[in-house]
Amino acid sequence: MKVPTMDAMASEQLDTQLAELEGRLTHDYDKVGPSSVHDLVQRERARFEGARIHVYVPILVERAVRTTLADSAGKLT
Repeated sequence: MKVPTMDAMASEQLDTQLAELEGRLTHDYDKVGPSSVHDLVQRERARFEGARIHVYVPILVERAVRTTLADSAGKLT
């Protein structure tokens, strides 16, 4: 039986956290399509791909995506 490495476990946790984040953002910004939210989250996640410490990635991704969505909403009103 293969035991997952810490990197694999951290990656799975990050995937789970970002999926939960996508759900919250999709709910909070219901006028934005889920695929657009997903694309924004993935774009921001990619910025941290080489990061050695991933614990802060979800909050940094959330902050950046919320800023982008808020800016977009402001331009529509």
